Amino acid sequence: MAKWISPVFTDIRNQVGKSVVFSNWKGRTYFRQYAIPSNPRTNKQLANRKQQAYLVKRWQEIIDTVDKKAAWNALALADGIAGYNLFIKEGRKSLISCPATATLDETTGTAVITVTYTLGFAASAAKIYMFDGTNWSDVTPAEGLQAGADNTINVTVSAAGTYYFYIADSRVIVEGDTPPQAYQAITNVTRDEVNGDIVEAKCVVS
Repeated sequence: MAKWISPVFTDIRNQVGKSVVFSNWKGRTYFRQYAIPSNPRTNKQLANRKQQAYLVKRWQEIIDTVDKKAAWNALALADGIAGYNLFIKEGRKSLISCPATATLDETTGTAVITVTYTLGFAASAAKIYMFDGTNWSDVTPAEGLQAGADNTINVTVSAAGTYYFYIADSRVIVEGDTPPQAYQAITNVTRDEVNGDIVEAKCVVS
């Protein structure tokens, strides 16, 4: 392999036009031929990217105080990472879905919504929260959640409305707060790798 030594350019980075790319590795400057970066856009990759973007946006929206950020950072400390990284990690591995619609039974006045979930962290710490547009409810069964993929729980509601379901980490709590809290609720989406999208766990009950 040819070596290039210059008394003038001791450190040069980035590309020159569309021909040569300069970089530095372990203190040694090198260059290589420019190549068009690969940017595959399979539906699976598109779904993953949209899930990532969703999680980043959700963190930005719900971690809106120093105390909330500190609570996530405290939990992440054991893994040697920041709270933001833990949030994204748990969110990427977690999936949740439900039927798009449900109808109240004329006799009982209730509707049963089947929620399907895959946990991206310890089942002992995981909860499923429901949001009705105003209030948060913990709808986790008394026996808790299960590890593994595509588990289900049934949630009974007694009023028409739109219901959102989230996988939450119950270990994250600001001193003085009582769960359920929105900043514990990490994700309410699943990946649609067939269509390259993500789908909310949202059920409209009528």
